[in-house]
Amino acid sequence: MSNDYDYPEELDDLNGRQRRRAKKNWRRDDHAQRMAFLRSQRQAEPTSPAAIVVLVVIVAVVILGVGGGLPRLLGGKSKDDGSPISILTPGRSVVLPTAPASQANQGTAPITTPLTTPPPVSQRPSADDIALANDVVGTWARAFYTRDPSAETYAALVEKCAKYMTDEVASSFTAAGDPTYDALKNDGGKSTVLSAPVSAPPATADAPVDTPSRITRFVKITIDVTGKHAQRFDVPLLVTLTNQNGQWVISDVSGGTGP
Repeated sequence: MSNDYDYPEELDDLNGRQRRRAKKNWRRDDHAQRMAFLRSQRQAEPTSPAAIVVLVVIVAVVILGVGGGLPRLLGGKSKDDGSPISILTPGRSVVLPTAPASQANQGTAPITTPLTTPPPVSQRPSADDIALANDVVGTWARAFYTRDPSAETYAALVEKCAKYMTDEVASSFTAAGDPTYDALKNDGGKSTVLSAPVSAPPATADAPVDTPSRITRFVKITIDVTGKHAQRFDVPLLVTLTNQNGQWVISDVSGGTGP
């Protein structure tokens, strides 16, 4: 039995939404008729074990679909296995959230997002503050991702870079640890930062509006790793800084990767 349906021509005269609903009802009725036909054939003729196997396969194909549920029925795995990303591996692309499926079928009215009013120009950071924040992010990125596990521990690395971070961020890095640091050590490798350009966050980053006491910057760190598993990749990060006693320090790190 084929899943390719030959719909009645009168359905083409309907608009998009009505046509989809009509096709759904038509497929449901067609499926019911197919099942009724199979039941009548089974009652009219003796059923052999081979026929039972064929019938089960046909029903599975009709209900689950060849491209959808059938691979899962046969034990296939999803392409995205949800494996975690560590701090020294390339980050995945950020996927913007969409409306739940239950809302998608309730109508075609657009979903509106509340607008936030940016602060007045007088409440924006100065060009000098932005330059200082850029310098802190770039310096921290180069120091934190230049790693030689044979010469210093991860805790010592965090402590060395703590002057660029708030106490809370430094403590969270130390408490969370970094398994890739040990892996780099076992490989006899080192990591070197080739470049770390700092810029304003992209429009899709959903970053907060900058103020005189808070600035958010985007940095893409290109890292070269030596050792048994030598490789080169980019680590994109969204870094937020706060002004503490006239000095800009990192208060949050997020983005494609993280410890």
